[in-house]
Amino acid sequence: MENKFLDSFLFGWSFVIGIVILIGSLFFPKTEETVDPNAVATPSFFQQISQGIDSFFQELKSTSDTNQSSNSSSPSNEPQEDPNDIFNRAYDAYGRGEYQNAIDEYSKYINRVPSDASGYYNRGLAFYFLKKYQEAVTDFEKAVELDPEKAVAYLYKGYGHERLDDCMQSIEDFQKAIDLGYDQDAELYQFKARCENREEDYAEALKDAQKAVALDKKDSYGFFEVAYAQYGLKKYAESAVTYSKVIRLNPKDDVAFHNRGLAYVFLKKTSLACKDFQKSLDLGYEDSKERLKEYCK
Repeated sequence: MENKFLDSFLFGWSFVIGIVILIGSLFFPKTEETVDPNAVATPSFFQQISQGIDSFFQELKSTSDTNQSSNSSSPSNEPQEDPNDIFNRAYDAYGRGEYQNAIDEYSKYINRVPSDASGYYNRGLAFYFLKKYQEAVTDFEKAVELDPEKAVAYLYKGYGHERLDDCMQSIEDFQKAIDLGYDQDAELYQFKARCENREEDYAEALKDAQKAVALDKKDSYGFFEVAYAQYGLKKYAESAVTYSKVIRLNPKDDVAFHNRGLAYVFLKKTSLACKDFQKSLDLGYEDSKERLKEYCK
């Protein structure tokens, strides 16, 4: 079957094109003039459209190529390690006594999870056992900033400050740990009493040292701080008795012999004092040499 509509359509367009050619030949006759080789050729309207379309597709392709190149040069999105795995690896390293390795791993963990107080606390412990007390204190401070109820962080913050000879801050830290419920640790009270004795707050030192002894009657250090506080309060007889307890628990405590000797001096028991000074010197406490010269001529 013929397509009459298509035939009519083609005939119409042929007629129109013929008219256009005829008019063009009348108004724009060919010339034999030589074309100026220096003349700048400009594209026709249809050429401009065609070139514009080509340019558009070329630009689109170039842009796509650039994006593809950019994507191919960017790092691949590889799955990152689970922070819990990093934490556990750090924890295991700490348990093996590999403190620097633990610090490195905890640092990676903290970079991933900077809001976890436990990361800072645990890293602080590793610093503490490497005797890097300032770094340890910095981590403990961050831990309590993130978790103000973390009593154990205040405890070790206190230990760190004591090692840095900042006993006033240490006492404050220990008290905070106690207030938060960490009140059954004999060592805490021992260290708190030690700092209070250093600050010559003997009454408070005696109270805390007695709490330490009540919690652990087998640790000579608690008794030592009790005796020291008693001596500071001029309770020389009581101090001598308590130092005797220290010596029974730790017969090689050279400082306890020296200090009991001083208590005997104030009790006018010079012969006993001199024996203690000599024993202290024999055990290696050099200060006893001066006491012997002073009291045992």
